[in-house]
Amino acid sequence: MNYSAPALLLGLLFLSCAKKNEEKPRTTAPAVSADSRVVATVNGDPITLAEFQERFGRTGIKPERDAELELKAEFLNRLIERKMMLSEAQRKRIKVGLPELDKKIDGLRTEYGKDVKDILANQGVDFEKWKSDLWEEVMIERLVALEVNSRIIVALSEVRRYYQENAQEFEKPEQVRVRQIVVATDQEARKMLELLQAGTDFSTLARENSTAPEAERGGDLGYFAMGEMPSEFNVVFGLPLGGISGIVKSPYGFHIFKLETKRDAGRVSLDEVSRDIAEKLRRTKEDQRYKQWLTELRSRTKFEVNYQALEAGAPLEKTGEHTDLVSRAAATPR
Repeated sequence: MNYSAPALLLGLLFLSCAKKNEEKPRTTAPAVSADSRVVATVNGDPITLAEFQERFGRTGIKPERDAELELKAEFLNRLIERKMMLSEAQRKRIKVGLPELDKKIDGLRTEYGKDVKDILANQGVDFEKWKSDLWEEVMIERLVALEVNSRIIVALSEVRRYYQENAQEFEKPEQVRVRQIVVATDQEARKMLELLQAGTDFSTLARENSTAPEAERGGDLGYFAMGEMPSEFNVVFGLPLGGISGIVKSPYGFHIFKLETKRDAGRVSLDEVSRDIAEKLRRTKEDQRYKQWLTELRSRTKFEVNYQALEAGAPLEKTGEHTDLVSRAAATPR
């Protein structure tokens, strides 16, 4: 897993994070001007009320009045963590060049099918500010990869132990692999059924006539167990191997099914799930390591928070529609 910080630090996902039980830093006196009032300092680097409100506004979050102060305090914690990590990234001499940023932006242009500047302009987001945020996010992502992700090792013995200790997780019910043809009318379905009974290849008919998304795969739905599909699909569990159903009506149209193969109920082998187990264990270890590393980093950082300035600040206003382009760009594979 890549514990990059964009979602945490831009306030896009921090609402789902557990509230930290930590001592509040000591409070400083508020500045004179509301805009220049300092709500926090991190190693002497200030976060002004104006910066706080501008960044919060760009998330598109509009808190309820009774939850506003708690929300503001939590978001400020995220900004403090952001500055802490940026300071650490600079201390570690982590570099991110313009060519790398441009490559990420080009990737987004390809993904969205339009220029990033146009997307941001439509959402009221300044491109240069967004690009600066993107640079910071990539810096932080690289720092976390260095300090957290690269230090995680999942041994094969751990995978085996998890498999043995969580056997019930790998018990699977009977599964069937099925093809289907879906058409809009009963008349079309009858025609398909006649062609099948005359020996026409099922997958060819599905590819040429079915309206369902899997038509290009010859109607192949893959494997599923009882209850994983709409109830109309249950008819396939009574078919013999290679058997073709009658016409089955559903809200999606008129179906004809073919049972390809069956998998008996039983325990999935370690070989089949070892990669998934390793990834699950890695995510857990990265989560634990990330929290530990962040606590260590916080303990080495000098910071102060001015809660009075935060409480006295003007009501937060929405300055632009939410965009996830920064998070998407930072997560783009290298």
